[in-house]
Amino acid sequence: MTWQRHDLSQVIEQIPIGVVVTLPMGTIEYANPHLHKMFGRDAARISGADLAWFRLSGNVPRHQQMRRRLLAGESWQEETQFRTGSGDTLHVLESAYPLRDAEGRITHFIHFLQDLSLLKLSEMLKGLAFYDSLTGLPNRNLFHDRLSLAIATARRTRNGFALLCIDIDHFKQVNDAFGHDAGDELLRQIAQRLQASLRKTDTVARMGGDEFVAIFEQVLDPELATKMAEKLLAGCCGDYELRGSRLRVTMSVGLSLCPRDSEEPEVLLRRADLAMYRAKATGKNRYQLFDPARLKRYG
Repeated sequence: MTWQRHDLSQVIEQIPIGVVVTLPMGTIEYANPHLHKMFGRDAARISGADLAWFRLSGNVPRHQQMRRRLLAGESWQEETQFRTGSGDTLHVLESAYPLRDAEGRITHFIHFLQDLSLLKLSEMLKGLAFYDSLTGLPNRNLFHDRLSLAIATARRTRNGFALLCIDIDHFKQVNDAFGHDAGDELLRQIAQRLQASLRKTDTVARMGGDEFVAIFEQVLDPELATKMAEKLLAGCCGDYELRGSRLRVTMSVGLSLCPRDSEEPEVLLRRADLAMYRAKATGKNRYQLFDPARLKRYG
């Protein structure tokens, strides 16, 4: 059965995906309206042309590999690039399949081209909205979502978690001595160590500047929370290589516990922040668990 006999012509004409039918050698016999729109070319410039001509030159070897696979009766799918009529690069997900006649002979290939440009733009915008561009960590927006989810989970499971506010000691001195670019590089290194110090179920985020926050999931016991804070400090404080120099970096950490200290996100953050400032006030390079009696004068 040749491709013309498929009772799909109306669907193919209307779907928002580029559809191309070619001979095995690559000559285009049919392209649907959406393909014309994607390529920015009218039907006269597409019909009868070789599909390989529209590919970026670097993708031609892959095209030959695809052709061999299709001739063997297999399917093919990959992300690839085409050249539009205006000279722009079109990023697509290409899926290709062999078509057979009534005797089972492969007579044509059908290609489905899904434009990834909008999808990639959407992913980029999502990344800008929820991830810190400097460190790649969740940003303030995503962290607040994670915190709300952690509170809801704690209420449902009657479990809890520890919230940490983390501040780099003497970070301003790094910027003053080495410049802001070096300071940014140090923040990236610190972010990597913070991630490595946490479990997969935990969250670490950058709130801005040299301020980070973390959530230790399923932690009710203050003793367990402080042991985990000790482990984090041990893994993240120490020597860092920066612009040919070795820097000794320390951090101050404040902790609050849910539900012990609160089940409200802003209250938990404020109390962890107060504990962090208490840690700084008592010598830095340490952690402090929120204690209303000891921290009253900091409220």
